Amino acid sequence: MRADAEDAVQEACGRAWLGLDELRDTAKVRAWLYRILRGVLSETEERSARRRQLVSITRLEEAHDELVASDGDMVFEEVAARLTGEEVRAALQQVPDDFAIVVELHDIDGFKYHEIAEIVGVPIGTVMSRISRGRRLLAGAVLAARPATAKDSSAQDRRSSRWGGSGTTGGGIR
Repeated sequence: MRADAEDAVQEACGRAWLGLDELRDTAKVRAWLYRILRGVLSETEERSARRRQLVSITRLEEAHDELVASDGDMVFEEVAARLTGEEVRAALQQVPDDFAIVVELHDIDGFKYHEIAEIVGVPIGTVMSRISRGRRLLAGAVLAARPATAKDSSAQDRRSSRWGGSGTTGGGIR
């Protein structure tokens, strides 16, 4: 995997060197290089025909809706603080590329909307809507990846805190 990343970076650097005269604004070199790298990665993926299996968008959105509809106060920062980088990467792998790329560029790499628009070659409005939907899909992927026992225990915790009891039958409303 590391060797593949090194190959992609080397290819992107070679293309950047050959296309240096195409760089119009040196202040935007970072976005320009990322755009070249993304192109290399995209071509490599197509050439080797390694298409990862996409999880149904509907399933991820339903998982997100379940998360949002729950009684628990699931604040983004609190949830994000509990996730490891590996969990986020695994969840991003479940999100279709059009959405995962813009979420990664914005939320992980720190690019601004206009920079992302240049990198992926779409209008800024499309970037904004893809980030919004991508975040929902990412949240759904995280929820879908949680073990059933964790889902059951969080539902139990919500019932317990809602009714003020242990979450078992026989408790009363306070």
